[in-house]
Amino acid sequence: MKHPHYHKDVKHLDSVDVYRVLALFGVTDPCIQHAVKKLLCAGQRGVKDSSKDIREAVDTLERCLDMRAEDIRIVEEGMQK
Repeated sequence: MKHPHYHKDVKHLDSVDVYRVLALFGVTDPCIQHAVKKLLCAGQRGVKDSSKDIREAVDTLERCLDMRAEDIRIVEEGMQK
């Protein structure tokens, strides 16, 4: 099988929802969870169109990157003390 890390055995499940997918792939970062959920269901919830959902996913991922940069800065500042 090519790229086995992209495949998960779900024979034991009757169905799979976005939350199960996140758990199966070990996605624990809340920003990434939110973005994945938005992208998997983009434009399908009847409230927002796909462009709005995609924009919100991008915004969330940008915040995720900001938070990671903040965390690195905090660690580096702590090492300097």
